Amino acid sequence: MSVLGDIARVSTTELERLRFDSDAYGYLSGAQVPKVDLDRYWDCLRFVMDAAGFPVNPIGGRPYPDEASAWGDGTPNSSSCTRTPDEVRLAAASLAATPFAALTKYLPAANAAALYPSNYDWTSLATRTNTARHYGALVAFFQQAAADGQSTVFWAA
Repeated sequence: MSVLGDIARVSTTELERLRFDSDAYGYLSGAQVPKVDLDRYWDCLRFVMDAAGFPVNPIGGRPYPDEASAWGDGTPNSSSCTRTPDEVRLAAASLAATPFAALTKYLPAANAAALYPSNYDWTSLATRTNTARHYGALVAFFQQAAADGQSTVFWAA
């Protein structure tokens, strides 16, 4: 089974409404909400952005809808969490200012960390290329979310 990471973007009004919806996951994972699919690369992306000292890591945030009701597959860092529009703007600025090439120096440490999936060599050319492609998608996604004043929700399942 694969644990794939996704980030959805919604208005803060919609995010609050969903907080009390028993099927928030179903709605956010559906076709009607803009999402970025980070595939199996989400944990490495989270790791290298933390290592680089991003003031706001887009793959993180406060548990959503709350700590007791967050969903995910149960692996570390996979639970659903949210970023506010202000945090989205800060994350978007860091993403825009940081090319993936600047993050590759953290990939050897990613191999030593207990990241998902455990069988990836984060320094191999093929894995670096795929990780860079997903990072590019994340950059574009957060630029649009920031421009639209939206919140985001991350989860891995």
